[in-house]
Amino acid sequence: MTGEVHWLPFVALIVAATPVLAYWLYARRANKNYVVEESTVRCAAHGNQLLHVTLVRDSAHGEPIGIRKCSAANPEDVVRCDKSCLPKFVQINKAG
Repeated sequence: MTGEVHWLPFVALIVAATPVLAYWLYARRANKNYVVEESTVRCAAHGNQLLHVTLVRDSAHGEPIGIRKCSAANPEDVVRCDKSCLPKFVQINKAG
């Protein structure tokens, strides 16, 4: 009777690994929609101070979507301003 359920550990491993694999695939697919880049900008709301920001862009069009981190925010990853600096990051496409 020994060795009759030798497949049971493999089934348990596959069942345990399935959610991890699904989460990894979902995260990988979601990351293709956005591009994150570090940049600097002069902020009019903070007295024309030079700030370091982490900018999030749409990967399809390159348009700025939001600010993930800003050196003026306290803490840096909680950005609660009106994000009036976003238009400064719009890329001008020179088609022609």
